[in-house]
Amino acid sequence: MIEKTVSRIEETVAGAPALSEEKKAQLLKLISELKSEITVLSETDAERALDIARKTHTSARHATQEESDGHQISSALDDLKSTVDTFEVSHPGLVSTVNAFCNALADIGI
Repeated sequence: MIEKTVSRIEETVAGAPALSEEKKAQLLKLISELKSEITVLSETDAERALDIARKTHTSARHATQEESDGHQISSALDDLKSTVDTFEVSHPGLVSTVNAFCNALADIGI
């Protein structure tokens, strides 16, 4: 299920017409890193790993829509960040990658 959700994130970013190729490449690289970090987390907490993947997908979907709602995007990003904050000590790479992903989405102009 996590693999499928990560694939959806990749498809959402790759298919976003409003994103430049450079921004898509940046986000896809971060998604690849996120996939590795989520896989590690899933070994000890599969439910939370899937929750993070789903929230990442929701954030990406909201941020890459042609007619995006800034409030929805901000809310989705805040929700994602707060979800991973509890892993700062145990999975610092995950937190760092999610924060970089959120910042990249925010840089799109939301």
